Amino acid sequence: MELRPYEEGDLWLARALESDPQVMRDLGGPTLPEKILQHHHRRAKSVRDGDVWYFTVLAEDRSPAGTIGIWASEVSGASIYEAGWMVLPAYQGRGLATAAGRELLRRARQARQFKTIHAFPSASNAASNAICRKLGFVLAGEAFFSYNGPPQKLNDWKIEL
Repeated sequence: MELRPYEEGDLWLARALESDPQVMRDLGGPTLPEKILQHHHRRAKSVRDGDVWYFTVLAEDRSPAGTIGIWASEVSGASIYEAGWMVLPAYQGRGLATAAGRELLRRARQARQFKTIHAFPSASNAASNAICRKLGFVLAGEAFFSYNGPPQKLNDWKIEL
């Protein structure tokens, strides 16, 4: 597993992830094509500008398998840093998201740029909640957010670096 900066050429990956009903089931369902394009261009520009940490997860054979990142967010009026990840269905269950998370947190500790990072998997997403536990996040409570569609119950995990 390797992380490389997310780039303009990753549009196909964004489309594959964010339009997939399985990947997006806990985020309110597939994202509309025009929104995927907007999200993609914003992410790629933010990476180029150094505003966010967003990476393409490369599998052992160096094939793009997903994305992971840390970005500034706002929750209940407070500014926080949030981490999130997505893995293509063909690569799920192989430990890639956990390995990517470990590498992301290693880099974040080394950079000393973040004090606390939150992750907000759906309460019903057992795999992502398990990844949070494996990475050392602590369950801090619940949150309700809307990504696609109505607000959903999420778990608020956090880790102190």
